[in-house]
Amino acid sequence: MVEHHNLQTLLDIEDVAERNTALRRAFAAYSSPVCVTGNEAETLRILLNLTYPRKQVDDLLDSALAKRTLNNEKHLGFCITEVKWLHSHNLKYPDIRVSKQRLVTASPQLHPQVLSSANCMSSLGWSHDSAKVNLAKLFVCHFIWQGRVCCLATLLADVPKEWKGAFLQLGMPVKHFMNLCSRVKALLPNEDSPSRVDKYSVQVRFPYRDKYLALTPVVSHSLQAEIQQTAMAKQGRYTNIEFTRPASVSELSASLGGSNRVLHYPPRIGKKRYGLSDSWLLKIKSGNSALNHQALFTSQFKRALDGLLSAGFELALKQRRRAQVSGMRQIRTSLGDWLSPLIEWRAELEDSQVNESDLVSIVGTVEHQFLTSKKEAFVDLLPPIFTLLNSTLSNSTNLQKYAFHQRLMSPLKNSLKWILVQLSKEPDIALNTVDEEIHQRYLYLKSIRVFDAQALSNPYCAGIPSLTAIWGMVHSYQRRLNERLGTQLRLTSFSWFIRQYSPVSGTKLPEYGMQGANENQFRRAGIIDNKYCDLVFDLVVHIDGFEEDLSILDGTSEILKASLPASFAGGCIHPPEIGDVVDWCGVYRSEAVLFEKLKRLPQSGKWIMPTRYHVDSLTGMLELVKEKDTLYPVMSGYLLLNRPEERVNSIEPLHSYAESAIGLAECKTAIDIRLQGMSHFFNRAFWMLEINETSMLMKRI
Repeated sequence: MVEHHNLQTLLDIEDVAERNTALRRAFAAYSSPVCVTGNEAETLRILLNLTYPRKQVDDLLDSALAKRTLNNEKHLGFCITEVKWLHSHNLKYPDIRVSKQRLVTASPQLHPQVLSSANCMSSLGWSHDSAKVNLAKLFVCHFIWQGRVCCLATLLADVPKEWKGAFLQLGMPVKHFMNLCSRVKALLPNEDSPSRVDKYSVQVRFPYRDKYLALTPVVSHSLQAEIQQTAMAKQGRYTNIEFTRPASVSELSASLGGSNRVLHYPPRIGKKRYGLSDSWLLKIKSGNSALNHQALFTSQFKRALDGLLSAGFELALKQRRRAQVSGMRQIRTSLGDWLSPLIEWRAELEDSQVNESDLVSIVGTVEHQFLTSKKEAFVDLLPPIFTLLNSTLSNSTNLQKYAFHQRLMSPLKNSLKWILVQLSKEPDIALNTVDEEIHQRYLYLKSIRVFDAQALSNPYCAGIPSLTAIWGMVHSYQRRLNERLGTQLRLTSFSWFIRQYSPVSGTKLPEYGMQGANENQFRRAGIIDNKYCDLVFDLVVHIDGFEEDLSILDGTSEILKASLPASFAGGCIHPPEIGDVVDWCGVYRSEAVLFEKLKRLPQSGKWIMPTRYHVDSLTGMLELVKEKDTLYPVMSGYLLLNRPEERVNSIEPLHSYAESAIGLAECKTAIDIRLQGMSHFFNRAFWMLEINETSMLMKRI
């Protein structure tokens, strides 16, 4: 949890310069709120003196300066005017050209599987004229008073006697104080939203009541501030988004010097190696193993083994069972990664990419037995593979204590046996025994390349591109297909496999356009920092429709290729390079046939899988991601902040402001998916968009 300090502790600092620094940090938006209960008078002095530039204030506790400020009607009037620009959600982030608008609204409806401002302490931010950022601090700086987070602007609506006394102590007459309270209250209603959409505000379309709804994504000050606070507390992983004019963005950005922190969780995608069978042969000939020993050296594998050894010391039976199940799952995953080179090598043999005669030089090894045994006999390989596992553990300084351990022999052996049994099973075709009776198809797009896609999927996190961007691409594909084929197909859900991922460094220059207040200057707009990536991915799309429409798809591969959308997440989509992949776009009627293709995908890639973990707070989510390294924060959709209504400049008849939601996705290897089987994949790997009156969220089918 983020630690909250007490103001009195800071007031006790004797050195003035050190105390000033500590007080400025305590009342900054990026710091956790400080408790000021009992120190109302000192707090008021500090807030009044913060309205001046740093160089004009020698001591933030200067009573004389605070009194002069409070009785300076002109200066105080400027401070009160800035209350008009307090907001719950910042419309000027990240584009400062949005002007003369603010949004004050309640947090969206709480949703158990996504993180939003509904999970945070409510607070207000400020964004307006950069020259007045200091004036806004009197009423926008937050603190804890009597157990709740608040600021002067929200406190003065109820006129607490403690704060009334603080104002009177500094020489403000009661009449003037009551006038100040009424002016502040009038400028800060409970709800306030623009009647028109600014031309620089982003708008995205979503299906809504058989039509489309325009959404403008906005950033929550509460959640954004809490992310900065957890970053300062060094909880989680972060990257910076830089602003050259931070005071024009918000008081929060100004306090950070324009260096805003966002969650940074890019997927761990290995590099695809070529000529693997030759390199594996050379390794075995030189006396090494082709197995992926690095999978055994990971902290997750060691933590799982330690968990099994200490599980008996947990007090509660439920805790013991939970630790055991979690540990066994991780052990299976790690051992699957350990065996993955042999699994891929065997797949190459089955596809006739490698001649069995090339394996003569490794006869007698465990690798040769695995590659040449029949599937039904895989379980017979358990003794030699288990012996090799313990031998590998005993030869490692860090792992030798686990080798031949009495309490680990059974879990490790059972995990290996489970993997071998799963590999020996034939595909489970019971899920779809009569394909002809089910009006569905699967579209499989292979090795699709995307350049300069936005890795900053929403204002809070960077890494995996937005799930709603994938959905938008699929929806665009649906419209293009139906238009060209004259059908009513529905592309209802998708499964996503990332083959390659690489971040793109540098900043993109904006396009030239007519700029300025009157749009009479042909120049580039201001640079807005972002994060980009290049990626190669596979996409499996589930298609529903009437059988006569679905049958049209079976022979229209060229139209399918021609209908591929041109963009994804702001990046450019390209099919695979000519010669790399021959059949990169295909339609499948049978799930079993499709899964035979999917289970041979490279171990270096990752499936982006839905999860059902509940998220109750930012710190809770970060702890969960730290505990389970396969989980990643992702952009999961939008939570509506108000009822859809007509607004000027909206691209659709109805418009709503919406808050981006952070969800969790799980990255699983191709080996994981193969071992868990076809039924598991088609039941748990597909994403769909759930639309209702309050949210538009990606979820598991």
